[in-house]
Amino acid sequence: ENMFPHNECEIAQSEAAHDGAPFANYWLLVGSLTVDGTKMGKSLGNFVTIQDALKKYRPEVLRVFIYSAHYSNPVDYSESALDAAQKGWDRLMSAVRLTREKLAHPASATESTDSAFTSVIDETRQKFIDAFEDDFNAPIAMAALQTFTREVNTLLNGTEPVSRALLEQIDTLYSELGGRVMGIVPAAEATTGADAAREAGLIQLLIGLRKQARDQKQWALSDQIRDQLGGLGVVLEDRADSTVWRTT
Repeated sequence: ENMFPHNECEIAQSEAAHDGAPFANYWLLVGSLTVDGTKMGKSLGNFVTIQDALKKYRPEVLRVFIYSAHYSNPVDYSESALDAAQKGWDRLMSAVRLTREKLAHPASATESTDSAFTSVIDETRQKFIDAFEDDFNAPIAMAALQTFTREVNTLLNGTEPVSRALLEQIDTLYSELGGRVMGIVPAAEATTGADAAREAGLIQLLIGLRKQARDQKQWALSDQIRDQLGGLGVVLEDRADSTVWRTT
């Protein structure tokens, strides 16, 4: 269906409708969107609208799903594929939130830790760039970010203090590559407004109360706080030195 003159007709119609403005600088013909292996289409009744998908998944999760395959290959829509994208996005955002949380209370500079991890940041950025320069290979770029996320989690959950300068470099990489390029990491300012700050403060208050309950071996109360937060879509993750939270 994309043989001549299909594309040429699209260009002619679009440019005629917009006073001769160029149709596009780049035009990529993408693979078909399928559902359980069958091409999605109204006539088959196997289609899902963006509006319906957004009722269950965040826009960032849908983007992660799309990035799971090269743009020229078919993308198969299924609940399991979207759930996998959700888990992948959650892992990435857990590291992003932990980075930004530690930025609020940075440790003293540690040159050995900084210099060692700076090379990880540089290698990740280069792998990401190389992937997109190789015919927009988004799956490889996503893999580079996920590998980086494992490295970040190891670093931030370790015993060595991490300086503000290094935390800022990590956050910058997430904001630039995951945010501005791929659109899967919300900007820092989007999570620091008055409402967001109030929400985070209340959650931290409950985390503090839960810690007190755990210290006093009040396990029922501790579990109640965790479960009620979970019911509101706030998941607590107990780490060696602290408890962090994320939304679902």
